[in-house]
Amino acid sequence: MRSYAVKFFLGLYLIGFSACQIPSQVAMDGAGGRTAYNMTVQETNAEQMLLNLVRLRYADIPFFLDVASITTQSTFRSELNPIFSIPGFTHTNPASVRTGVMWQDQPTITYTPLEGSAFASRMLRPVDLQTIQLLTYSGWDVDRIFRMLVQNFEGVLNTPEANDPPEQYGEYTRFMEFSELLRVFQKKGELQLGVSVKKGGKDNQPAEEVLQIAFPSHGDEGIRLADILHCQEKLDGRCRREVDFGFNAQGRLGVMTRSIMSCMYYLSHGVQVPEDHVESGMVRPPTCPGMDEDSRWQEMFCRLMNVKWSKFPPHNIFIAVKYHNIWFYIDDNDRSSKKTFALLMQLYNLNAIVPNNRGPILTLPLR
Repeated sequence: MRSYAVKFFLGLYLIGFSACQIPSQVAMDGAGGRTAYNMTVQETNAEQMLLNLVRLRYADIPFFLDVASITTQSTFRSELNPIFSIPGFTHTNPASVRTGVMWQDQPTITYTPLEGSAFASRMLRPVDLQTIQLLTYSGWDVDRIFRMLVQNFEGVLNTPEANDPPEQYGEYTRFMEFSELLRVFQKKGELQLGVSVKKGGKDNQPAEEVLQIAFPSHGDEGIRLADILHCQEKLDGRCRREVDFGFNAQGRLGVMTRSIMSCMYYLSHGVQVPEDHVESGMVRPPTCPGMDEDSRWQEMFCRLMNVKWSKFPPHNIFIAVKYHNIWFYIDDNDRSSKKTFALLMQLYNLNAIVPNNRGPILTLPLR
């Protein structure tokens, strides 16, 4: 009988000892571990971006609250206390065991509002050409990049006024054709994008960026793209074109890019809204002069971003937020919208700037 008791207590001791080895794995991979925080921050960042797209569709004010830091303290304690009663004072088993296990996770999340000069530098500054080059060579579709980030390419317009429909739909279709031809050569591995920097002049003028495009000049696609770009410099069967960023010395507009906020205004037109919200005046209907209702206007944006709405919690979603008692979401099967949304998030993260003078910081201890 005594040997069984010894084995029993030894077994409990080993269990308690092994439990002490659990925290390192739980702290990294458990419900309060690194992976859980990673997934939660990523999901809430995406929800914040979608919420601001919907706000812009309703002409409301967007607001960003970035996660500045996350600190957490994990505590794990297990105990095994044998209790022995004094023989003769009790008729029960003179030995008993008291055990206890405690796991505690205390996170602290710090939020920083994006305001003032930090907001202007991050959200209102036009995207530079080097960013477009890096995105193109990192695997993003060049037509998606140009449609989203470029609003004017030497007179080829891409709805430069993001808040209003274009008066000439033909200009938009011309830009669509231009971007799609770039994508054709990108898939063939025959498109080259480069950025050269011209040094400033004598009057301490800032350096100027020049976008360089090279592609095969033969074939129907090459001939058509060369015609759109007015390409005259051809060498070894390739067309080479250089376009200045902004205005050149002659006052001619070259490549005009959008800021992140302008991209968001542009993509917000792909947010579908309930008809009663349009009828009540809460949101402006997407209409185009001289066109059949809003079919073409919707076509401009739904191929890039298509945000649906539902009065009830949607299913099979990529991301969803609730606004004005309506659920707005991106369907998980909509690969095009998901890729555009991911590109927008990457741009937002690329332009992250840590200002010297930060705004007020909100620190919340969570329980």
